[in-house]
Amino acid sequence: MKWAILGAGNIAKDFARYFKTERAELYAVASRSLDKATAFAEKHRIPVAYGSYEEMLADESIDAVYIATPHSHHYEHIKLCLGAGKHVFSEKVMVTSRKQLDEVTQLATEKNLYLAEAMTIFHVPLYPQLKQWITNQDLGKLKYIHVPYASVRHADSPMYFYKPELAGGALFDIGTYALTFALTFLTSPPTNILTFGDIHEAGVDETSVILLKNKEKELATVTLSFATELPQIAVVAYEKGYFEIAGYTRAKQAVFTDPNGNKTTIDADDSEHAFTHEINNFTNMVLDKADNPTLEKTRQVITIMDTLREEWGLVYPFD
Repeated sequence: MKWAILGAGNIAKDFARYFKTERAELYAVASRSLDKATAFAEKHRIPVAYGSYEEMLADESIDAVYIATPHSHHYEHIKLCLGAGKHVFSEKVMVTSRKQLDEVTQLATEKNLYLAEAMTIFHVPLYPQLKQWITNQDLGKLKYIHVPYASVRHADSPMYFYKPELAGGALFDIGTYALTFALTFLTSPPTNILTFGDIHEAGVDETSVILLKNKEKELATVTLSFATELPQIAVVAYEKGYFEIAGYTRAKQAVFTDPNGNKTTIDADDSEHAFTHEINNFTNMVLDKADNPTLEKTRQVITIMDTLREEWGLVYPFD
């Protein structure tokens, strides 16, 4: 199986750096600039470089494409790749609306191709292990989840963070991790959503608080901000104790505390980088013709994001 990268920006560098699988080859990279693509290919020992996306997608030897362009362009580039008969692994957020997601999902189905989001939380080995541990214990009902993600971004940054034309803002940049984490542990998707959001003068969301409640009466709070820092520690609380998971986007350990204050540490047997897990899991899914286990979770997250954006009045120039 041959992989290609569409877009040679910062996140693509990590994908290339941690590409490690026995069942596939990182074969090509494309940029709108041939010089940039060539330099990227030479640095990461990629055999082929293309100066246009269309030229790369015309290469019939390519099986799957990792999309590493800005959020605002994912929808366009996913359609381009699927139209060329390539499986697609798109960087988060996959698209910017449920309408877009439904369209590209339908296209992938019609063409019998795989489409999935490169969301680390889907592929972190700790979480299946932790869920099995929970199943084996008598913890009672899940009651509450708290997921903060705050990381200072600067409005004058050349990056996409405060650029509405590139679908910037905390929700799409970091909120996708927090919402995905919450939905990983909630028994069912939320039926009630309450939120307050602050829109920066640049036209993107900067800080928000989100409250989710599902039919099981489980609650989750999500706090997002580009204006301050918060510890990236998620809490998952059951009737008989709670987990703390530090660095939850790529966690390798969780600590459970029972009502008496006794602590149990759950460690994942995990020495690989998160990207390596993502690449291996997608590769195996395609080659083994397995079920696509994460697309429904992506759909749930995007659906929540639509509701939040409507509540905040957050509209992008391309909407």
